[in-house]
Amino acid sequence: MLWLPHTRAERAMTIRRATVGDAPEIARVYVDSWRETYAGLLPDSYLAGLSYEAFERHWRRTFLARGWAFVAEVDGRIVGLASGGRARQRQLAAGELFVLYVLRRHQRRGIGRALFDASRLELAVRGLASTVVWVLAANPARGFYEHLGGVEMAENELQVAGVRVREVAYVWPD
Repeated sequence: MLWLPHTRAERAMTIRRATVGDAPEIARVYVDSWRETYAGLLPDSYLAGLSYEAFERHWRRTFLARGWAFVAEVDGRIVGLASGGRARQRQLAAGELFVLYVLRRHQRRGIGRALFDASRLELAVRGLASTVVWVLAANPARGFYEHLGGVEMAENELQVAGVRVREVAYVWPD
């Protein structure tokens, strides 16, 4: 399926490899996306306590350790990001998409799909063609992965901020 931009904002979208200098904006998108997506699913106090500075340090360390990410820019501002690597559970897939977030006001414009495609290609180039992504079962954006052809293959329960949550794994075998 070919994605064609329809609005001025979509025409201005750029997907590019992130750099260590992007860490402040990446941290902003990461934290703001968590607050938008997980409001009502995770404790408000936990979401309010997420720190831009802490996530900026995290992303700086990630890039300095040769980690990678892609960012989506609209009108020169980062509005989405995706990152992956070797899967934590190799029995499901070789590669894993660890992060894919797009600010709510920029969703449903093809940005998530473009970030997903760039990340899948990066994983394949690294010899990690099969891909898994873990998503909170209550995440309202879960259908996005189903729309992209992900097959629900596993589930897990974990504790986040003192709350037990269920997550599901979507897999793309090739």
